[in-house]
Amino acid sequence: MKLAVVPRLRPGYRAEIAEDPLVLRLGPHIEEAARKYLDPDRIRALAEDMRIVRRQRVHDAGLVASAFIVSAFEGGSDTQGRILDGWQTYLSLGGARSGETSFRRMAHKMAPVMRKLLRRRLRELSKTHHPELRGRLERFADVLVPDGCAFKLAAAMSGMYPGTGNPAELKIHAVYSVRAAAVVETQLSAGSVHDSDGFEPTTWERGALYIWDLGYNSYSRFIDAVHGGAHVLQRLKEGANPIALASYGPEGHRRVLLGDDGKPLSLNDACMFGHVHKRRVLDLDVEIQDEGRKVVARVVCVPFDGEDRYYLTTLPREIFSPHDVAELYRIRWEVELFFRNWKGGVRLDQVRRLSHPESLDVAITASMLAALLARDITTHLNELAREIHAAESAAFSP
Repeated sequence: MKLAVVPRLRPGYRAEIAEDPLVLRLGPHIEEAARKYLDPDRIRALAEDMRIVRRQRVHDAGLVASAFIVSAFEGGSDTQGRILDGWQTYLSLGGARSGETSFRRMAHKMAPVMRKLLRRRLRELSKTHHPELRGRLERFADVLVPDGCAFKLAAAMSGMYPGTGNPAELKIHAVYSVRAAAVVETQLSAGSVHDSDGFEPTTWERGALYIWDLGYNSYSRFIDAVHGGAHVLQRLKEGANPIALASYGPEGHRRVLLGDDGKPLSLNDACMFGHVHKRRVLDLDVEIQDEGRKVVARVVCVPFDGEDRYYLTTLPREIFSPHDVAELYRIRWEVELFFRNWKGGVRLDQVRRLSHPESLDVAITASMLAALLARDITTHLNELAREIHAAESAAFSP
């Protein structure tokens, strides 16, 4: 017996709502991005090409990898759940039920496949034509920011990943591209590895501006970048004391800096004995030396919060004032914000209780792939929003 009769809705009961053009245009892009990162058939084919999987038995190899990427978006309070969450997501996506141990073994086998997916996507990002930089950055091919991010691990991992402040830490060394709005290079190491040791470019992008913090200070690296055709902006360490060649006044007047004996002065001596212009903001030419190599660079001093901050750079003073240099250095915080999104948005920091290196590898790689997937969708959404806003503004303009 029917317990209820649902009346058929008549036309006019529900107001028709026009579909959002942004949603209509974004849908195909989300589908394309999902296929790029989450298509089980493509991932399985890659696993077969790599001879990781030769025949499918219990688990669908492609679906296992996809499940881990999807599970990186799921919030969880128990940090041990990264593997278990991947298993539950795999089952919810239609994967064959099996034991946890069996699933974990398959996940470990897929770690090299996921790493290859990550390398492939990072390579695509670095080579893809991105929108030109705007404003003061338009003269640069890109703005690249190297940095490192460390995560606590289970003490059982201390033999493989020794830390500094903790028994076990994993560090991700990354290079962030402002133009791509994403990390385009990554490298994993123990937390005890210094940030500077994780950044050793074999080639430099000509015309790009590299910005790094005090942990990357190296005259050798600075000279390498200049010889490679790149620009550099970095904080100058307190103990750094290059040769000061000239001081520039507020109107651009150049004063050659020499001691009373006619010999070159160090930066410290030039400042201490009043050879530089008497002003809080300094703009100097300096000589950087390393193993017989020399380059002329620029040092600016800009007070901030009661502290004199010195910056070493190759940025031309004809275009960038000392305050411009200090302001540009703040771009470095974009990579910090990106790391923060990695930690909170895709559970990159929820690995501290994992004690198996291959489980850690799977969880970290899945998180980075998930972050890139989110980045692709967000970037396209922002582009579409700007296009629609520009079209609406043009339509209403007189």
